[in-house]
Amino acid sequence: MDSSPPEPGAPPDPLQLWQEENQTQGGLWNGSQELGWEELEKMLFLFVKEPVTISLTVMYLVSFVVGFVGNIMSIRVLTRKRRSRVSSLSATRSLLINLAVCDLMVVCICMPITVGNLIYKAWVYGDFLCRAVPFIQAVSVSASVLSLTVISVNRYYSVHNPLNARSFFTQKRILSTILVVWLLSSGICMPLIFMNKRDEIGVVEGLPLVFSICREIWPQERLKQAYNFLLFCALYCLPVLFNMVICFLTVRRLWSRSSQLKESSALNRSLPASRLKVRRKVAQMVVALVLLFAISWLPVYLMDIWIDFNIPKSLQDVTPSPWILQLRPFAQWLGLTNSSLNPICYCFVGNLYRSAKEMKSKYHQRMVSLFNFSLSEGTTHSSVPELLSYRSSVDPAKKGPSTTPCMGRRCQGSHGHKKQCGHLNSCQHPPLNTVSSENTSL
Repeated sequence: MDSSPPEPGAPPDPLQLWQEENQTQGGLWNGSQELGWEELEKMLFLFVKEPVTISLTVMYLVSFVVGFVGNIMSIRVLTRKRRSRVSSLSATRSLLINLAVCDLMVVCICMPITVGNLIYKAWVYGDFLCRAVPFIQAVSVSASVLSLTVISVNRYYSVHNPLNARSFFTQKRILSTILVVWLLSSGICMPLIFMNKRDEIGVVEGLPLVFSICREIWPQERLKQAYNFLLFCALYCLPVLFNMVICFLTVRRLWSRSSQLKESSALNRSLPASRLKVRRKVAQMVVALVLLFAISWLPVYLMDIWIDFNIPKSLQDVTPSPWILQLRPFAQWLGLTNSSLNPICYCFVGNLYRSAKEMKSKYHQRMVSLFNFSLSEGTTHSSVPELLSYRSSVDPAKKGPSTTPCMGRRCQGSHGHKKQCGHLNSCQHPPLNTVSSENTSL
């Protein structure tokens, strides 16, 4: 191993720090295995108090909280929207729920183990998690980008062929598409289960000091390079490029005056302004999701490809460049944080917060109506005799307009009879279970 001093600003070498600390405590390792393991434990925790480690731990903690709460709330709001039988964007909502599930898997599984491995350098989670965690992360990312692709195609078809969009994107077809997305993602990432293994590395040659790490072990280095480059092309370059083209065509159609006129004639000569606004909002959300994915995962993909093609297979041959050691953990954090930022994109670009606010207002409206109904039942016995006697004194030929039902009673529509049922405020409210699909963006 190269013994030249590290460049300024580079993180310290763990082995060098361990050797210096061992020398200050009484010289070289004295051959005692128990003392050696104690020194090894100290070496594995050397970076706990480093500013970079502390910063990354805080950043991961914030990303975990935001991602967990945001994705749970997104799934809850989108699911409740489906229960309220608003079917105008059911396909998009189903795909967004699938995307939120992918992000929740990344937040709950990949982030905690990444932080644990950042604090404690040895891999102590066993061989199963060594194979499962990279596989789950890759499958989740793959399913996310493929789900974005399906969402882009759905919005493109809905804008360019609105009359047949709902019949084409049926619920059964959407569920089948989601299943294909997960199967395709699992098939592409299946080699990671077999290539990731728990390996033991000796700290000092000739001494029984080893610790476990989790890494990819390929029979040939060219196979690893080819596979990682294939993942970069299949799960990043092609989907992002395809989504950009589809989103551009969709946005151009939505913001084109001539297309609005054509669509208006196709929809009985009039396209509601609120429906057009909804479609534009959803298109903006899809564009934001695609850009967010592209920006978040590009650094870690490029760094991994650079490492595969520039660092030899044997770790003892060369020390990685300092900028790789410093920036690679931050690039990985940025990629994983994409799963935490997607719910924010739903809210502030797709106006999902309006759906949550609408649910809250509808619940409040139900409670107020129930309270008013209870009050009206308490005053029914005193008001009905007076109302009946008043009706008997009125000539049937001079009755006002037709009556309207109100909470089991009938309210006269004439101006002179308003006082008889003015306390029944529920007459003025629309049905509680009526939800306008034009007022929400998702």
